[in-house]
Amino acid sequence: MSYSAKTILKEGSTELNHICELDISKTASHLRLVSLIATISHSSRNTETIYNMIMRGVNIFRLNFAHESHEMHSKTIELINAALERIHKETGHLRTVAIAADTRGPQIRTGLLDGDVFLRTGDNLRLSINRDLYDKGNKEAVYVDYPNIINLTKTGDRLFIDDGKLLLHIMEVGVDGLLCEVIQGGQLKNNCNVILPEVEIDLPAVSEKDMFDIQFSMKANVDFLFASAVRCAKNIKELRAVLGEKGKHIKIIAKMDSKIALSRFSEIMRAADGLLLSRADLGTQIPIHKLFLTQKSILGQCNKAGKPVIVASHILESMRTEAQPTRAECFDLGNAIIDGADCILLSSEVAIGPYPTETVATCDKLCREAEKVLWFRDLFSDLVSEVRGELDAAHSLAIAAVETAKKTNATLILVLTSSGRSAALVSKFRPRCPIMAITRCERAARWVYIHRGVLPMLYTSEPSADYATDVDERVHFGLTCAKKMEIISDGDPIVILSAWKDGGGFTNNLRVVYAFFEADRVDCLFRADRRQSQKNTNLVVANRTTKESLIIFR
Repeated sequence: MSYSAKTILKEGSTELNHICELDISKTASHLRLVSLIATISHSSRNTETIYNMIMRGVNIFRLNFAHESHEMHSKTIELINAALERIHKETGHLRTVAIAADTRGPQIRTGLLDGDVFLRTGDNLRLSINRDLYDKGNKEAVYVDYPNIINLTKTGDRLFIDDGKLLLHIMEVGVDGLLCEVIQGGQLKNNCNVILPEVEIDLPAVSEKDMFDIQFSMKANVDFLFASAVRCAKNIKELRAVLGEKGKHIKIIAKMDSKIALSRFSEIMRAADGLLLSRADLGTQIPIHKLFLTQKSILGQCNKAGKPVIVASHILESMRTEAQPTRAECFDLGNAIIDGADCILLSSEVAIGPYPTETVATCDKLCREAEKVLWFRDLFSDLVSEVRGELDAAHSLAIAAVETAKKTNATLILVLTSSGRSAALVSKFRPRCPIMAITRCERAARWVYIHRGVLPMLYTSEPSADYATDVDERVHFGLTCAKKMEIISDGDPIVILSAWKDGGGFTNNLRVVYAFFEADRVDCLFRADRRQSQKNTNLVVANRTTKESLIIFR
């Protein structure tokens, strides 16, 4: 039973009282509202690990094209499908997970080194655009593959190498390169990325490698494209042009990974299907003491606009080597949930760390505990107050569904949807109970994972000739699944959102029912009246085509 769904908000209670009354002895909900994204690499690339990760709650798998070949990613997709097939055979349930392709994006990179190079603080290093130095890098000079660097930079600019591990200060801009002083030293490696936080580089939004990777991703039928190094809304349009008609179903998630992107946050948010907060990348470009404010602001603005947002980087970083996270990481993850994250992205912890399954299990547990803290009453009111202008029926019904769930203390909002849009709209207003999206569209059953609290269920039965009967059968399917998953129990109020006729864009039907189940079976019955449903637990309907308020399903 969902802890957050069953906890009644006391009349006149406040957020402060709610926090004061948090009880650590109470069990958290076994159903997490926030989605988990896991990166697959050599540490987790096997059927058993992927199977265990799915069973412990991973919803989306990430393929990182910055580090691995297409052959490896093809193998990963095969293993994911094998794990899903195993789950289907064991449980009889069609489980879905989504796949995200993470592009490398346009990058400036160093060349190859002629031997080991360790840079110390105070050393001088020349970054040269002379191609002759490509494979002859040493402690004095290293090749960089961006000739225009000498025209865009100036004395005093900062420069990061290898994801911020090395920090340099530009002392002089020459005709063939930059003379830099090492501020933060370390080991220099081959083909390291170079970051210029104060400079807007003029590289194309889609590099040749990205183009190659995107073509592979479309053939692999991925659901999301995590776009690196997005600098403006125009870059999103360029990515959509590359995807074209064949890839129009792929959702573009723009990474907030640079100071330039941060300065154009609003336009990028409007153009993209969602945002990913890359804290590691941003941490090299803005003062580190401003990073937590940036997270709160970005998540708040995404929640306000109804855009899904992912928090990434250094989530449980210590689990790359240790079986338990640090206390500080536990607090940080909990605060990301409270700040309003839709998804949490695990990267190196599960990609190359020795404890991928344990990391997912720990993350799941921490998220569920953090969700106890959320004060849904004021959150819902704030989100509704920010809605401006005239709303369509689906948007209005989404607000009404969440309001009704709050008033009735519902344990589930059941949404019958074709495209997944109705479920996404309900998620925007942050109900305190799960949203079960029943859909026949396999792609919709995958992409809704990006929205907080949405639990997709793929319904594979053929549509009934009579639309009302088809609605009833899908509701039965959803409630039976919810019972098996222990989301609902006898007498629980359920809010149902559906369309008045078949097809997308017709959602305008809202009702409340009270579910109960026969003692020896999972078959679900429901009434519109709670008292009757609690009194009549052995009712049978002789005519299965009845259109009365009571329905019994096979």
